[in-house]
Amino acid sequence: MRKIFLISFIFSLISISATYNTFGSDFDLIYRNEIKKSSIHTVQIFPTGWELAPPIIELEGDNQLLFSFDEIKENIQDYSYRIIHCDKNWYNSELSEFDFLDGFAENQITDYEHSFNTNVNYIHYSLKIPNNDISLKLSGNYVIEVFEDFDPEKVVIRQRFMVLDSKVEIKGIVKHPVSIEKRESHQEVDFSIFHPNFKIDNPQLDLNVILTQNNRLDGTEKRLKPIFIRKNELVFDYEDENIFPGGNEFRNFDLKSMRYQTRYIREITSENDTTSVILSPGNNRHFKQYIFEQDINGNYLVEVQERDIPETEADYAYITFTLPMDNDLKHGDLYVHGNFNNWQCNERNKMHYDFDRGAYISKIFLKQGYYNYQFALVDHKTKIPDTGYIEGNHWETENNYIIYVYYHDIALNYDMLIGYKTIKSTARF
Repeated sequence: MRKIFLISFIFSLISISATYNTFGSDFDLIYRNEIKKSSIHTVQIFPTGWELAPPIIELEGDNQLLFSFDEIKENIQDYSYRIIHCDKNWYNSELSEFDFLDGFAENQITDYEHSFNTNVNYIHYSLKIPNNDISLKLSGNYVIEVFEDFDPEKVVIRQRFMVLDSKVEIKGIVKHPVSIEKRESHQEVDFSIFHPNFKIDNPQLDLNVILTQNNRLDGTEKRLKPIFIRKNELVFDYEDENIFPGGNEFRNFDLKSMRYQTRYIREITSENDTTSVILSPGNNRHFKQYIFEQDINGNYLVEVQERDIPETEADYAYITFTLPMDNDLKHGDLYVHGNFNNWQCNERNKMHYDFDRGAYISKIFLKQGYYNYQFALVDHKTKIPDTGYIEGNHWETENNYIIYVYYHDIALNYDMLIGYKTIKSTARF
């Protein structure tokens, strides 16, 4: 029998120290993706040229992150930004800015353009990181804060990103769970971390691994410690802790053109420079058989078919989502769920029950493009989005499992991001 190096008492000794976020409001401890101004929409951050990739770049690498957002207004607003270094749990790392960046602590956003030939007028702001004003010296978790009127207290956007200093190799597979009850509805992610050239003296204490499904960091992620420790290899081969509901393929709609109705779009109307799009009503897929449909795992692409520059030539529209249901739910709320809203569940994507129509309805203001989404239930007790309640769970579903490996640097007292890997659920036995 293999010797298991589980040191359970360590977990009881580990506590996460936290100080109040002096830059935020309402004493929020954790830095989350936030839009704090109703006129701001379509906040994006991704490696340049890779719109569907997670917001991560390599330390001292050649690539940059492209950060952008739109504001629905006529006049240009003075916006500035700053970068904050965080620990593995997205608390402020308390490092001095001199420790993690070169350049000015606060900088103005000077790259902006007015929308062109659109019904909805907006200003598109963009910024690349790193740039001539700022570069990053350490790996780990970061947050970009955007504030207005040169006042750091007037924060309008917070957006997470990561910097990788690759020290380890990750290999893994997705397989059927051992549990009979979960075998056809869930997916198990087994993997190993190899570190022949990086010394890890105490992996149970110094190493923290976060496993996500489709890069969701909304309470569904798993935080794992190695179950076996071998020479230069850390094994994560659990039977339950690394299991996810398989979910279902994402629903989608294509609004790259507003001139004709594509699949899943029932109606497009325009009145007084306002475009309204009604999607075909959704259906409860909980008890339906699995059907494969190509998707982009909950992401979205800003695109416009008849124009060349989607950043400033794509228009906005009100999209109506409908989910017929006999009664309103008493134990939770329904949301239209996807990366278009940073996987969050808030008033922007909440559904409301219409008793006359016998359906949940949500009207969301979105930019032209191609969108993936699902319907998620947020239970009043757990507060965690559950897509399986409406969408169902299937072993066959294609998902991306993304692994982040953090190592605590004792000397500088910060969490390095030393490993990153995407494992597709098609990588199976």
